[in-house]
Amino acid sequence: MKYTTLLMAAAVTLGGAGSLSAQQTPAAPVSAGSAAGEKALADPDVVTVRNVNRVELTQGLPIVDDNGQPVGTVSRLAGNDVILTDGTAEYRVPFTKIYAFNRDGADYFASRLSLATLKGKKPRRH
Repeated sequence: MKYTTLLMAAAVTLGGAGSLSAQQTPAAPVSAGSAAGEKALADPDVVTVRNVNRVELTQGLPIVDDNGQPVGTVSRLAGNDVILTDGTAEYRVPFTKIYAFNRDGADYFASRLSLATLKGKKPRRH
């Protein structure tokens, strides 16, 4: 008898959970052109990021990390990697780890890998 009661209680609980989730409505999508999107983009803490293309990564272009700390400058492209230099060593960064962001109307280029992380890898000496 206890076993049957337990099964019935579990069935009621699971059935109740299903009906609650059916009552919830998903949030409406927000686009940049909507009022909600414009409000979100007006927030000074919002930074727009984008992927970069190979043409943008020119020799000497400064690269920072996610915290804005200097990582180095672009030395050259090598296959699917960007070779960065900090003046003492070169570091190979996958192209997919480089991105651009806009702050105060200016474009900046950043690495998802910090200089400390890159130094933890074997650097290529000049």
